[in-house]
Formats: sequence, structure tokens, C-alpha cells
Amino acid sequence: MSSRNGKSGRAPRTVRRFMQDDIWNIGRNESWFSGMAEKGFHLRRIGRIFAFFEKGEPTKTNYRIDVMNTAPETEQLELYEKFGWKLVCNIKELYIFSSPENAACPELHTDPAEQSFTLETVDRKLKYQVIWISFLMMIFLGMMAALFFLNQTPTLSLMEVTGLQIPILLFVELYVSYSVIRNYVSLRRLKRTLSQGKPMNHKERWRLPRLINGTISVFFILCAFLTIILPIADIFQRETYTLTDKPDNLAVIRLAAIEKNPRLDRQTGPFNEGGDFLNSVNKGWSPLAPVQYEINENGIIEDLAWDDNSGPYSPAIHTRYYRLLLSGMADNLTRDIEKKFVDSYDPEMIVCEEKVEGFDRLIVAVSGIRKQVFAARGKEVMYVDYFGNAQAQDLIRLLPQAFQFPAEI
Repeated sequence: MSSRNGKSGRAPRTVRRFMQDDIWNIGRNESWFSGMAEKGFHLRRIGRIFAFFEKGEPTKTNYRIDVMNTAPETEQLELYEKFGWKLVCNIKELYIFSSPENAACPELHTDPAEQSFTLETVDRKLKYQVIWISFLMMIFLGMMAALFFLNQTPTLSLMEVTGLQIPILLFVELYVSYSVIRNYVSLRRLKRTLSQGKPMNHKERWRLPRLINGTISVFFILCAFLTIILPIADIFQRETYTLTDKPDNLAVIRLAAIEKNPRLDRQTGPFNEGGDFLNSVNKGWSPLAPVQYEINENGIIEDLAWDDNSGPYSPAIHTRYYRLLLSGMADNLTRDIEKKFVDSYDPEMIVCEEKVEGFDRLIVAVSGIRKQVFAARGKEVMYVDYFGNAQAQDLIRLLPQAFQFPAEI
């Protein structure tokens, strides 16, 4: 039966708090534990990420974190407790003791220089960790840089969710490495202070450092979470369907508008789950390009042959469209698309930049029956790859009309 004041046989309430600070900022963590005890939250156990507190009566409590390279014997713990220090918990070499503030207990260590020697083993261990993680991070950086920059089109890679994941993941990995190094620096700083005979500050201010470190930690946790969410969002955003004969609400140049031949028919290909492979719309998505798609359209005029009599005249057009989050990326994206799709080894390829009113950048590449146009306007980028007898200028004349579509699909 519960009592009116709520102090029944119920289990004590336990709360968890992010550590947020380096574990080797010993004085700051001791002060934080004391501050929590004054609010009625008493430390019970600790991990690398969370500290667990039991809700109780507010008390003024001193905490001391002692470094023990080997597990203490029962006799040693009994001696500590005799002098007023009770073991609360430990995490590896760090053992945390508490004592009522008014108990006037003697300090666990009275000689700072001697105390610094207790950090020697941990210092060596953390140094090896820093060396290894630095070595592995260099390998990881090299692999990520090769994946991202090997094709020399980094902006185009960012238009894909998988391409965007690489720099975010790299960002998170760099922070993890930095945290390990920062912990080691904190230990070295403490060791140097103690070796100079300066006692540890057990009342170090903790609120502002915890706020700063907590904000940074939350940011990188969100970044790590983003690498998981992005592929899931990409799955739900992607869509493939057959391009219809009716005008669609798409920024695209249609094959009929170029050929202007009433005998033009659609050339169909194999059908899959997305519809007609040769006449399709593939909708994509990424945070940096919320609206993007690829459109394939193939036609045929049965009673008209190619100039080389290789078969019926069958023009085709492929369109890529991107509406970017930031207009400042448009120029680099246009350049990257040009690098990816223009064959610089084609001896017949002629590449030139056109000045067309209303466009920030417009590049034309022509090689025989293949004409490519790369256009940028504001936040919009379009790539048109056409195979047929029409001229590149015919494509350019149709571009302003194609960009008039809101491109919401």
C-alpha cells in the first residue's frame, strides 16, 4: 500500500544524462556530479555515453575520481570507506567515490606529484589508441577521397543520396577521432598539472563546457542519424513510370517538338516494373536537389532512313533535370555534368559556350548526329543529350519553353 508522501516500496527513479564532456576532465566531472547531487540526483553508474543517477533528496556531496590500474582489493576499499569515501561505481580504470560534504574527509591523494604517477599506464594506453586511430583515419580519409573525387565530379556526386552520405560520414568519423585525441590531451594536461605539484581543482566550472560539448555532440549525433535516414527517404522519394504522350508538368524538350514530323512514332522497348524502358521518367531526390529526374524518349520514322542507310530513322533524347537547394551549386554542377558526359577523346567533338539571354551558363557539344546541351539558370540545371538530324540550335531555341515548367513531379 502506498503512502501519502509517495515513499512506498516503489523502486527509486533512475535518470540518465549524456556525459557530454571528456571522461578525463576529472575535476569538471567531479564538480558536475556534486551539482547533480544538490538537485537530488545521485550518481549510481557511469558509461562512455551516459551517466545514471538515482532521484532522491538533495544533498551536498563531494565526489572524487581515482585512477586505479588494477582492481582495488577489498581491504583498500574498506580503508577508503573508513576515511569517509564510499565507492559509487567505476568505468575501467576510473573509480568514483563519494562523501558527504560536511564530513571533512581527508583527500584520497595529498601529493599531486605522486598522484601524477598513477596516470602513467593510462597515458601510454591512450597514446597507442591515438596512434592507431590516426593511422586508421588516414586510410579512411584516403578511401573516401578516392571514392568522392576519383571521377572528378564531386558536385554531381552530391546530387545522389549515396554521394551525400560520404562527406557526412567522413565528418562524423573525423569528430570521433577528434574526441579520442581530445580525451588524450585532457589526460596529458592533467598529468602535467599534477607533476608540477598543483592539486586538482575539484570545484571546476562545468555548466558552460557541458553546454558547448553537448551542443556539438548532438549535432554530430544528428549527422550520424542522417546517414541512416537519407537512404530510407530516398527509397520513398524515388519513382519510375512511363513517359506519356500528353504534355507533362516536366521541364523537358519533347522529341516531337524537335523533329516536327507527323510520321514520328514512339519506339517502344522492353517493359519492366517501371513501364517502358525506352520512354520513361526516373524521379530521384536528395537534400541538395529536392527535384531531379531523368527522362528517356525514343522515336522512329519507319519510311525515313538515316543518312548512312543504317536503318530506319530513330531519333532519341535523354534529359536530366535538377532543381537545386542552392543556386551557387548550379555552375559547378553544369561543369561536372559536362565532364561526365562529353567524350573529350572524340576527334569530331566540338564544345563551345553560348551566350543566351536568360541563362547563366549554356554549353553545347556536337559530334555528328549527337548534340548535347548543358544549361543553368538560377537554381535549375538541365542536360539534354539528343541523337538525330536536328541541329543544336533547335534544342537551344526550345530551352526557354522547357524551363517554364514548374518541374514539380
